[in-house]
Amino acid sequence: MMSLIDRHVLGQWLKAFGLMLTALLGLLILVDMQHNLGDFTQSRAGFFEVFYYYAVLLPGNVPLVLQISVLLSLLYSLGQMHRNNEFTAMRTAGLGIFQITRSVWVCGGLLVVIVWYLNASLIPWSVEEARRVRERIIVSARAAHPGGEERGLVPAVGFVNPRGGRIWFFNRFNEITNRGYGVTLGLLDAKQREVRRLVAKEAFFDGERRTWVFLSGRELLFNPDGGELLRPRAFDRHVEPDVADDPALMLLYRKSPADLSRFELRRGLDDLAGGNEARSRRLAVEFERRRADPFGVLIVMALAVPFAISGVRVNPAVNISKSIGLFFAYFLLARLGALLGSFGTLDPITAAWLPDGAMLAVAAWFFLRLR
Repeated sequence: MMSLIDRHVLGQWLKAFGLMLTALLGLLILVDMQHNLGDFTQSRAGFFEVFYYYAVLLPGNVPLVLQISVLLSLLYSLGQMHRNNEFTAMRTAGLGIFQITRSVWVCGGLLVVIVWYLNASLIPWSVEEARRVRERIIVSARAAHPGGEERGLVPAVGFVNPRGGRIWFFNRFNEITNRGYGVTLGLLDAKQREVRRLVAKEAFFDGERRTWVFLSGRELLFNPDGGELLRPRAFDRHVEPDVADDPALMLLYRKSPADLSRFELRRGLDDLAGGNEARSRRLAVEFERRRADPFGVLIVMALAVPFAISGVRVNPAVNISKSIGLFFAYFLLARLGALLGSFGTLDPITAAWLPDGAMLAVAAWFFLRLR
């Protein structure tokens, strides 16, 4: 059963937390609208399609604002209670810090579980679906103006499939229609020697048959031992039945790991198993960071509570600024860990969890000072 004090402390925090989370999510939507409003108004997208885009965009943005919302709401709500001498009265009655704030910690633990579940299910879908809807709207807007489709093409796309023995290069690639222009595909044998090469004006991925179709090109055969050209063969249309490289995977490596969903990170790691170590490390660090992110809620709470409760009533901004400073130090440590992990200096698990461990030690020291 929750005591009167538990309900009071939790209620004060939840009101501030709800307002802060709503305000920050609203701010992110306004920023996105400012960035995409031109394309949205020029496209043929209706109100419901734009509404659907922002509806699926919201869950993917929750992890971005959750920690800062927890930090600011705790500093505000607990700081207000401290300035009203409520904590002084509670501690005079013999209550410890954890007894006073236990409802907040329980709620924080529930947030960790919720965010962990969302990170493993809803949020990856949200990130990919919002990107798909946005790309469809933007392509529609560009197609409505002369030269719009040309501006939508991605230049110089390369992809290596070492296990399949294939090397791709596209001069330009349309990531919406899955059609490439100026295509070169090198096919290698078991010793990674080129035995065939397809050069085509265009190529597209047939999603139903899971194969690539090449248009207006030539097939070149090579002697793998000497590398000399054996014979060329021209074609108007050529289907390569054993090549099913997914264009979504080709384009995945052009994006920053931070912009990928957890599903895409897992897919990239599976594809790169035993392959490109540098790229694999970057994906692995980001994947482990996503696993550690939910626990950041508790780390932020541990940084906020001691400062809010022990703040100087005359000038509470002093301890608030210290707490926010530690939060940014936590953020910088996370970025530093990711950088060291991508260089191979730290393994991905250590790189992802080291900032949490360091800030947990700092928070424990401040709690010991309160006792």
